[in-house]
Amino acid sequence: MKSFSISGRALLGDDFVQATLRIADGRISAIQSGIDRAADICVDGWIAPGLIDLQVNGAYGFDFTADSATIPQVAARLPATGVTAFLPTIITSPLDAYPRFLRDVENAAHDARGAQVLGAHLEGPYLSSPRVGAHNPNYLRAPNRAELETWAGSSLVRVATVAPELPGALDLIRELVARGVVASAGHSNASYAQARAGFDAGITWGTHLFSSTPPFAHRAPGLVGALLSSDIPVGLIADGVHVHPATLKMVFRAKGARGITLVTDAMMAMGMSPGRYTLGDRQVIVDATVARLNAETLAGSILQMDAAIRNVIEFTGCSLAEAITMASATPARVLGLANKGRLAENCDADLIVLDNSLRVEKTIARGEMVYERQS
Repeated sequence: MKSFSISGRALLGDDFVQATLRIADGRISAIQSGIDRAADICVDGWIAPGLIDLQVNGAYGFDFTADSATIPQVAARLPATGVTAFLPTIITSPLDAYPRFLRDVENAAHDARGAQVLGAHLEGPYLSSPRVGAHNPNYLRAPNRAELETWAGSSLVRVATVAPELPGALDLIRELVARGVVASAGHSNASYAQARAGFDAGITWGTHLFSSTPPFAHRAPGLVGALLSSDIPVGLIADGVHVHPATLKMVFRAKGARGITLVTDAMMAMGMSPGRYTLGDRQVIVDATVARLNAETLAGSILQMDAAIRNVIEFTGCSLAEAITMASATPARVLGLANKGRLAENCDADLIVLDNSLRVEKTIARGEMVYERQS
């Protein structure tokens, strides 16, 4: 359908109201107040903006670091979880791996169906050795502006995670920002002062808050404290494992829906059965709830975005509108995407229909029905 109408309770601004949306040529062409029983699609549940995931390492048996040519296969299936746009993510890799990854992201951005490929998230290799997490420490590098063309030589690089305390990191961050890349702090051992210096250099996001950083301490708040006491949005993995539910509630009270971006940090076992998988070139053991490199180290997640919505409501007591904001409007704002993450005239027609148990019934991406749950 190139043009159609959908009517029901829709998230307009900060609340759900009865409305009818007209879709034409991939955009929301008009919004009218009230229910239109003659609309092409009438919804009993909830109409919301499509979800945007800023950190996807892989899913459904595919790992982007090992084989980024598989991005379209994942894009085709993510709409079942409510995702209409995402950033394929490469973890720390040898420097010569990045040009191949960026070529595959560019191809997928043009050709992939389903969830839109917005660009690339480069998570490494300029990370802190003590906070490498599940990344291969052998591939870590010192920040070097001379490597930018090899590492981030594409206009489709949207986010780069860097440890701001590393020598040369501040100059690298400034150059990233000058190129229009969102510089994010993560996998970092930064002190509070070093984190604030990174913010001054241009950092505007925090990668998966609490993961691969020192624990918050009241006399040494570090990167976590710097992010929580700033206006910089933070990514959160709301699976109840990476961040305890009580901690997630605390972050919500500190940052609000406009200061949190729900991310999955999904790895190849998302949507698969428990077993042994890989993240890059590391072996990962996956059970029904979590992926681990070993007993101490988590390795991405198997979280799905629609489950993150349900979890954050349960953990924090936030409203559905606030939960959706964390997974749509806030990530769109982090990337500077004025036409995504909200239901408004002339915005991209990216939207989802949730039933009353908050399961995905339908997903529309750029005006095309890309997922419809079978009864």
